[in-house]
Amino acid sequence: MAPMPTGSNSPPRFLVLEGIDGSGTTTQSVRVAERLRARGHRVVETREPSRGPIGAMTRQMLAAGEATTVGPEALALLFAADRLEHLAREIEPALAEGALVICDRYLVSSWVYQSLDCEPSWVRAINRHARWPDLTFVFDLPAELALARVAARRAQSGEPIERFDEATTQRRLAEGYARVLEDAGSGEAPGLIRVDAAAEIAAVSQAILDHCIAAGL
Repeated sequence: MAPMPTGSNSPPRFLVLEGIDGSGTTTQSVRVAERLRARGHRVVETREPSRGPIGAMTRQMLAAGEATTVGPEALALLFAADRLEHLAREIEPALAEGALVICDRYLVSSWVYQSLDCEPSWVRAINRHARWPDLTFVFDLPAELALARVAARRAQSGEPIERFDEATTQRRLAEGYARVLEDAGSGEAPGLIRVDAAAEIAAVSQAILDHCIAAGL
């Protein structure tokens, strides 16, 4: 199990948005950061794979057809290595300086994505040294709606197709996030909050902000 957050009686400062591609985590990372800044907080926005050297390599390996010698286990290890480097380079220093950190995907993504093809207990084991977030917002969205959003976005941007973009895979991923939410009461993943990602963009932002305010931000 990942380390528990420190200062659990204090307001949350490490926030994570999780969900399948097309669920809106990237859009909401920006919007929620803006709303929290308006409340007087200093906010650092980041993402995984990170912008660091291991993250850049990981993102390259995600491109469909790239690096066919990099199998699921190697990819899982890349994500885990990127996460620890990301923590040391960016997240922990920002938290130490008193900033709030909002991360677009993090540890639960590995639990869901890498567990498609790797033993789930092993995936959790290789990530056990990663700091656990204070709050993790899990975006709940039907796979079909997410796929439609991704197709529309790709038609406009021309972004490349990635490994996990196949429809059947996206459905399995949506089921994986649903299972994480179902297990939220077990105590293994504290601070998980379901977000109805099918709602209007402004409503999703407000729901997340309301949870943050209720938690003391």
